[in-house]
Amino acid sequence: MTKMNIVDLGDGISLGLVKNTKFKSNLISIYFQRQLDRKEVTRISLLTNLLQVATNKYPSMKAISQKLDSLYGLSMNLGLSKHGEKLIISLKLLSISDRYLDQPVFEDVIDFASEILLNPLVVDGQLNPDKLDLEKKNLEEEIGSKINDKRTYANLRCIEHMCKDELYSIDHIGYIEDLDSISAKDIYETYKDLISTSRIFIMVEGDFDEDKVRDLCIEKFKFERSNVQNLSREDYGYMSNPIRYFEEDMATSQGKLVIGLRTGVDYMDYDRYYSLMLANSILGGGPHSKLFNNVREKESICYYASSNLEKTKGLMFISSGIDIENYDRAIELIRRELDDTMQGKISQLELDNAKKSLINSLKAIGDSIVSDVEFTYNQYISGSKLTVEDVIGYVEKVDIDMIIESMKDVKEDTVFFLK
Repeated sequence: MTKMNIVDLGDGISLGLVKNTKFKSNLISIYFQRQLDRKEVTRISLLTNLLQVATNKYPSMKAISQKLDSLYGLSMNLGLSKHGEKLIISLKLLSISDRYLDQPVFEDVIDFASEILLNPLVVDGQLNPDKLDLEKKNLEEEIGSKINDKRTYANLRCIEHMCKDELYSIDHIGYIEDLDSISAKDIYETYKDLISTSRIFIMVEGDFDEDKVRDLCIEKFKFERSNVQNLSREDYGYMSNPIRYFEEDMATSQGKLVIGLRTGVDYMDYDRYYSLMLANSILGGGPHSKLFNNVREKESICYYASSNLEKTKGLMFISSGIDIENYDRAIELIRRELDDTMQGKISQLELDNAKKSLINSLKAIGDSIVSDVEFTYNQYISGSKLTVEDVIGYVEKVDIDMIIESMKDVKEDTVFFLK
């Protein structure tokens, strides 16, 4: 992976340039980074939906679609994500590289991005008031639909209980109970605050002239700036008291069990964090894992069993689908595999298979410009400068003693059962 050249544009705005001739496309990504805030997440969620359906220059979804088509099928995505306790609002535009076109479009794509972000449809101090009710309805349906995916719902509920008094528990998509009170004027005020106070990272990857792109971005992205937020580091070392148990009855045909754990591992401690990543892979990272082979296959006690890490908060989640009468037995078996991993009861085959799985996934990042950008941005916002090759190097050198060391502070925190 080509390393990123970062240019500080001042006022909490940075530009990252990744020169990469491997792909036939350029990806322009503009990230707004801010601390999660329960009071504003629903407004920001509505705002992201409204920004992509109209601007002053393109006052309808039809006009925007026509413009995207005129730029050789430019792909646009404006969405929300959560990175630890930070809310990320991102606009991504994927276009064909100019060297494959008779008529260059890169500058027009930058213009269009600027139009979306800096020239929204505002009427009498209100942001696109005619579309607000429709977007409220769409967002209400999106939030309400989470309950239909019981596996995802159980994970969210476990997080809500486990991190009740922490920012990580906030649902970045928003809350239905907030919708009625939000006006189009509120959305416009939220927009102005987003533009002025968020930390902004503009990233361009592809085949382009770096000097030209830098000058274009400075010219086109002139955000009104004031009181730029300082983003604080998540508390990854927090440890709660005895394990807490929660149940919710939803009359489901299959129970969903989620066990939340605190790892106490700092992701900036590369040796320890990537040892923990490998430990997670051995425990529940795929068909090569202990949970899959020993709990799901040999014991036939569950329909699925897996584990995953939350990097920034130092969390691990173990998820399983079980018949309700198997609850106690499932927890017993899962804890046995967790203990074996923590104690280093790991075969050479398990170690080799987990390394192979992780390394193959890491190598695949370079096959997609979207994946490459996401990896690079994740490293940037985490304060790291590691390349894919660097991470592979850390994974390759992990041994069983390093795995034991990485898991010495892992403790169960919360058990949630959707039954």
